[in-house]
Amino acid sequence: MKFTYETDRLILRVLDSSWAPQVLDFYQNNPDFARVEPTTDNFYTLHFHETVLRYEYELTLKMSMLRLWIFSKDDPAKIIGTVSFRNITRSFFGTCEVGYKMDHEFRNQGYCQEALSRGFEVMFSELNLHRIEAIVLPSNLASIHLLEKLGFKREGVKRQCVKLQGEWRDHYLYSLLSIDSHPARPYHIVT
Repeated sequence: MKFTYETDRLILRVLDSSWAPQVLDFYQNNPDFARVEPTTDNFYTLHFHETVLRYEYELTLKMSMLRLWIFSKDDPAKIIGTVSFRNITRSFFGTCEVGYKMDHEFRNQGYCQEALSRGFEVMFSELNLHRIEAIVLPSNLASIHLLEKLGFKREGVKRQCVKLQGEWRDHYLYSLLSIDSHPARPYHIVT
C-alpha cells in the first residue's frame, strides 16, 4: 500500500497531522457534511483534526485503514474531497467499509467516482480484499446513485446504526464484491 496514488485528473494522498489546517478548511467550507457525519463539540478545531490525522496515519501504517485525501492535479495543494476505507479486515473476512465526501464546488464532475475507482483497485488488487461495504442515509439520493453506478448492490437496512445530530439513524447497506471487479466495470481506471 502506497501513500500517494494518481488517476487521470487526481492525486490521492495519505496526510499526516501537518495538513490539519487544510483539512479544517475543507470541513469549514462544507458545513453540509454535519448532517451526514458524526461530529463533536470540538470538531471545528485545529487540535481535533491534528489528532484525527495522527490517529488515521497510525491506522494506515497498521493497514487497518486508508484515508486518501483528494487533490486536483490542477491545484495539488487544495483538498477537494476524501475517500476512506475503514475497518480493513483481511484473512477470512477480506472486507472493509468505504466512506467519501466531496467539496461542494467539485461535485457532479466525476471526481468522486474517479477517486473511489482508484481506491477500489487498491483494496481489491493490492490488499486482496473480497468485499467493500458502504452505508448511506436513505435520503442521500446522490450517494445512492453513485454507489449503484459503481456496481454496489443494496443488501438491506442497518437499523439505527449511526447517531447523527443526536438521533440514531437507519442506513441502507450496500456492498461490492471483488468478483464484481472486472475491467469492463465503470470504476476500472488504469494509471
